Amino acid sequence: FQRVYSKFGSHAAYGVFPDAIPFLKWCHRRGIVTGVVSNADERYGDSILPMLGLGDDMRFLTFSKNVGFEKPGKEIYQAAMKQSEPWLCLVNNSDGDGNKNDDPLDSSNDHNSPSSPSPPLKPEEVLHIGNDFKKDYLGAKDAGFHAVLLDRYDEKYLAKSWRQKGAPVFKDLVDVVEYLGRERFELGPSRASSSE
Repeated sequence: FQRVYSKFGSHAAYGVFPDAIPFLKWCHRRGIVTGVVSNADERYGDSILPMLGLGDDMRFLTFSKNVGFEKPGKEIYQAAMKQSEPWLCLVNNSDGDGNKNDDPLDSSNDHNSPSSPSPPLKPEEVLHIGNDFKKDYLGAKDAGFHAVLLDRYDEKYLAKSWRQKGAPVFKDLVDVVEYLGRERFELGPSRASSSE
């Protein structure tokens, strides 16, 4: 057991898909808040994501062990939505590149007033991207989120069954970006929030 536990606690058992970091950068440039919703334990967020170079791009990490509910339970999705909300304030008070407007010469930036809070996030303003029909698609939909699935390993029959059940299914995150553009998704209270 210890050998298996150690292996999956190291980056040796994990890898980053080539589209992941460009996708996260694309989201960041557009003010889309990204995070993780997972049934994995907290080691995934504490050590594995940073070892893979993904730690800085995730604004919130929601793990079932920490919230007491697993996917597909809507409670874990509600917890993720709540954890993303503080980041919306920062996004809404920044320029298009995610930089805070701290220019003291800019008269539109009143440094004496508190930053304007974002309106509460609504479930229909969130997109969840996953790879499991029941845990990710149905769980997110039951919580009121938009949801899409990734077929990373070209599992044609599985992907076909997901599509037949109504799930949008894509090969990679580039396809998801194209889908978002085609569908003209408006996520978040004025900026988008996305959980993966």
